[in-house]
Amino acid sequence: MYTLLIADDEPLIRNGVKKIIDWESLGFSKIFLAEDGQEALDIIRENHVDLVLTDIVMPFMDGLELSEILAKEFPQIHVVILTGHEEFEYAQKSVSLGVKNYILKPIGAENLYKKMVQICEKLHIENKQRQYVSSMKNQLRQSMPVLREQTLKKIVCSENRDINLYLARAKNMNIDLENGTYEVGILDFDLEKFTPADYDLYLFAAQNITRECLGEEHYIFEDGKDRVVILFKSDTAGADMHDIFYDTLCSIQKTITDTIQLKTTCAIGETAYSANELNHAYRSAKKALECKYSLGSDAVYDIADLNYLEKSFYYPGTELHQLIKGIKIGDEEQIHESINQAFHAGGSISGKNIKMIYIEIVTSLLKELSELKEVSEKIWKWGFDLYQYFEGFRSVADLEEELYRFACEICIQMNSVQANSGMQVIDKVKDFVMRNYKNPELSLSMAAEEASVSMGYLSGLFKKESGTNFVKYLTDVRMEKSIQLLRTTDMKVYEIAYETGFSNPHYFSISFKKYTGMTPSEFKTKD
Repeated sequence: MYTLLIADDEPLIRNGVKKIIDWESLGFSKIFLAEDGQEALDIIRENHVDLVLTDIVMPFMDGLELSEILAKEFPQIHVVILTGHEEFEYAQKSVSLGVKNYILKPIGAENLYKKMVQICEKLHIENKQRQYVSSMKNQLRQSMPVLREQTLKKIVCSENRDINLYLARAKNMNIDLENGTYEVGILDFDLEKFTPADYDLYLFAAQNITRECLGEEHYIFEDGKDRVVILFKSDTAGADMHDIFYDTLCSIQKTITDTIQLKTTCAIGETAYSANELNHAYRSAKKALECKYSLGSDAVYDIADLNYLEKSFYYPGTELHQLIKGIKIGDEEQIHESINQAFHAGGSISGKNIKMIYIEIVTSLLKELSELKEVSEKIWKWGFDLYQYFEGFRSVADLEEELYRFACEICIQMNSVQANSGMQVIDKVKDFVMRNYKNPELSLSMAAEEASVSMGYLSGLFKKESGTNFVKYLTDVRMEKSIQLLRTTDMKVYEIAYETGFSNPHYFSISFKKYTGMTPSEFKTKD
């Protein structure tokens, strides 16, 4: 609902305008009356008014002067001039003073009502716009902490950004990064043991403790990976400031541990002497954080701590070879040992070297997986997700364990595929034998060529899957076929020998007696 003020020095007009139309139907719940501009101004300064209908010629303060003051002090008030024809030029002049409209007197009730409907529509639109802008400003104020963090994250953590644009945005949020020197630190919390419900609670608590320890002078925000980044500001630079920040991080880490028993690894990067160097300082802090893989978590590391590590990279070529071999032969102990040695055989290595070894192992495992058929999407996803997991591991032991689990799963898949594939090879060879047993030249070599495998592989596989060797299986097939022919035909023994793949009838008789305990002639007579 709106509030109306009618200002006119003539009581008849003042009261007449109030009563001539149904103001409540137009949305007005309260109407004030004033005899002159000064009284109107006093009422407005003490009450909320949306619309002012004012005459021009009034004592003490006329309508134009009132309009000018309202335009400066209350620009949101909608002012309408009530004027006679002889004052029309003044009414036109009032437009330049911010007056929204003017109405010529005298005016009847119907025409006044129509005019006010039009004015109220404008008032309603303007009011909605003001409410929307006010709502947006309120939301902006509520969102300011989040917007500040997002802006700081963009300036510090992103390499590809318009630094000047974001510095200007930061300044509008009362973040001045253009002056002073900054130390950049990262706090990495060990949250893996917590349930999803407790995860956010402990993260929030750790952030609050950090803020309480640092105060308002320094900037704190998340880098998008549940790690807290600190911009430690100082007007002076030097080793003392770096040492002070180191001691501060040690104090924060101890406070977090004592208060909520949350292990925290902290890292300090290189000093940033300008806003342009903040991203480099952040990246160097991330590099220092990698010390947790070599030296352990729950400590405070300085970028200078990396100096102790080997300059050259270690490549685990031998260990990778042993790992793949262990997978293929199904030796879980060898798999575990190979993964462990890949990270430790090179001695003390940098976090970057550890990451390289990790990626090499994941890539090698996926390569082995790609050679298998019918691998589930779940296992493929597990493998590809490993590329994203690295920074989530708390220690080398944790990533070793995950790699071991994935490698063992590949081993299981490989054994399953090999078992199915082996049976397919055996079935194909047996079918080949049934179609070619009459050929006296039929051999293991021919069968291996038919199955597209090596003789050695087929020999071992045939023994494993069939419980007998290839030669005995072929002989057994020929014997069963010869028995069938002896029972169902009048073929002579030597004819049956040739028919079942024997080039020597005498050898056929020896083999037949060995298989049945009788010569072919004895078997035929008995049968």
